[in-house]
Amino acid sequence: MTQKMTATRAEGQVRLERFAPHMGRDYAHGRNFDRGAGAHRDVSMLSPFIRRRLLTEQEVIAAAIKSHGAKASAKFIDEVIWRSYFKGWLEQRPEVWDSYAAGLRQDLADMQDDAGQHHAVHNAETGQTGLTYFDSWAKELIETGYLHNHARMWFASVWIFTLGLPWQLGALWFHYHLLDGDAASNTLSWRWVAGLHTKGKTYLARAENIRRHAGERLEFDGSP
Repeated sequence: MTQKMTATRAEGQVRLERFAPHMGRDYAHGRNFDRGAGAHRDVSMLSPFIRRRLLTEQEVIAAAIKSHGAKASAKFIDEVIWRSYFKGWLEQRPEVWDSYAAGLRQDLADMQDDAGQHHAVHNAETGQTGLTYFDSWAKELIETGYLHNHARMWFASVWIFTLGLPWQLGALWFHYHLLDGDAASNTLSWRWVAGLHTKGKTYLARAENIRRHAGERLEFDGSP
């Protein structure tokens, strides 16, 4: 792994203290830029610690307010709360999880009988699609257990709409590799990209958006 994370509360507290000065203007202005492994300076990368309850949402939010005030750190606070929102939303709708699980079982079974799709999924998961930016995200996730949130949305969109692969398989792969992999946040984010969470509203990765927020570090070819 190129970015080692020590899974202790003490390490989480050190990272929280280190990032607290950046939870205001720096985060608001820079949070959408995917700068690549080892260079994610404008996002906290505290989610793996929150996921394992080594840090809590309450203390992270308290650190933001203490450092910048509630108004100046509102964008950071909003993003922390999204994880809690997704948990609560899914807890109240267990049928959504059941539907995902059933769809996943069917996708896995179908892939066993479809050599072409099996090959396509393998290429996507191992970063061998030929789409340089997509492949770089796949390799970063495998090597580090982390992807910038913006890259996660782009990746899911390309997986679903450009490569034409089942979203449940992508969600499963993310959940397996992400250090902050959370059943609710991960599954519902993939549903949102696919247009299932907010009915009729899909998230389509745009070339200009990728170029603007990640293009400086990628050999971007202008697709999808």
